[in-house]
Order: sequence, then C-alpha cells, then structure tokens
Amino acid sequence: MRSLLLAASQIPPGAPPGRGWLEALHWVVPGPAATRWLLLADAAVLLLVAARWRRPLVAAAIALGGGFLALNVVSLLLTDFFLGMAGFHVLTGVVGLVAAGRARWAGAALLALALAMGVLT
Repeated sequence: MRSLLLAASQIPPGAPPGRGWLEALHWVVPGPAATRWLLLADAAVLLLVAARWRRPLVAAAIALGGGFLALNVVSLLLTDFFLGMAGFHVLTGVVGLVAAGRARWAGAALLALALAMGVLT
C-alpha cells in the first residue's frame, strides 16, 4: 500500500492518465489526411449496405447516422479520437463484409485500405 501511495505522489497534479498502451498502437492509426479519405470510404460502404434495404433513402440516413454515433462511441471507449477512428474503419469494413451482399468486396477493400494506411502513414 505504501508503494502505491509513493507512486501516486510522484504524479503531478493535473497530469493526464497514463497512455503508454496508446503509444504502442501508433502503427495502426492512419495519418490525418488518410483518415479523411477513409471516412469517405466508410460512408460509401455504409451506403452500399443501406442500398440493400427496402427503403434505401431512409436506410441511407439511418446508416450514416448510426455510423456517426458508432464513431463517437468507439472514440469515447478507446479514449483517443484517432485510435477510435482506426477502430471505426475496421468495424465498418467488417459490417461491409457481413451485410453488403454482393458488394462484400467494398468491405474487404476498406479493411485492406485501413490497415495499409495505418502502416504506411
């Protein structure tokens, strides 16, 4: 218990929580320019999934709204917006693989593109 108190006393007041695990995942997170293009690819995959529903215009609004909500939830859960966006790209790619029907190639392409952009940028 004493060592825990001693370690806590070394943290300056107002310091952010330890995020060493986040720095270890830096190779997965795409750069800001790549992220903008990947968000367009995410929207395209969500629209391809929505096109399979009975009312595609209503489905498109629901899919894009749900995607925006999912992006914010994932970012809050991972405590970093850019890491959350990387997780969202992967999640959208998986949704595209599972739910896009004949357009599964779009989900696979998004997964490959997100991982490649994470490694390259």
